[in-house]
Amino acid sequence: MFQYSICRIIAEKNNYKFHIPSEKSDHGQNLSHYFEGIDMGVTDGNINNSFVEDHTVQKFNSTILNLPDFTRISGFFQSEKYFEGYEDKIKEWFQLAPNKTVDELLVKYPTNEYCCIHFRGGDYMDIPEWLLPIDYYLEGIKRVSELNSDMKFLVITDSADDARKYFKDFDIITNDIVVDFSLLYHSKYSIIPNSTFSWWAAWLSDKEMTIAPDRWLNYNRVSDGFSPVDIKSKKFIYI
Repeated sequence: MFQYSICRIIAEKNNYKFHIPSEKSDHGQNLSHYFEGIDMGVTDGNINNSFVEDHTVQKFNSTILNLPDFTRISGFFQSEKYFEGYEDKIKEWFQLAPNKTVDELLVKYPTNEYCCIHFRGGDYMDIPEWLLPIDYYLEGIKRVSELNSDMKFLVITDSADDARKYFKDFDIITNDIVVDFSLLYHSKYSIIPNSTFSWWAAWLSDKEMTIAPDRWLNYNRVSDGFSPVDIKSKKFIYI
């Protein structure tokens, strides 16, 4: 989603056409299955240039926004600084389609009564430096409860068995990727991990409160700053 956004922003800013290729990976093509406002662009001309982001830094680089036409770009581009002036358009591009399962779950877990906790398990269970401790979630729960003492909590996860080790007293649900993303998107209160999945679900919507981990991937490295450097959002509260 970061990559799609930067590609389309460069094109719109410079009056270029754009194209999101699907070869080698189906990730790009999948976006058109998930969001109603996605345009995959057109192939029109030959690629003459390439730009590869420095993956070791991943810092906002304004010169990217003025790349020449017919340039293939590669990188993460994980910063809302690229989005300035295009926020409303990005929300249109990533517009979710109606979903009956989501509607039913929103009735069961009303957004004014439940705070959604996204627990990223799966591959993170094998990366100790990225896996957030229970203390992070407990502090987030405390912050939300200070705002609304009657708040209830719903855990949304890709790894229910791992989530149960963390959360003994909350409902834990796992659905397909569209349903989970939609529930996080529609929530008014959310506690998210260092995952771009829930970063986007929170960023695209206007919430009462989003709690996020300070230093992001460096949460467990107290002496280090944010990683990626510029992924920090003005919309989140970091703890």
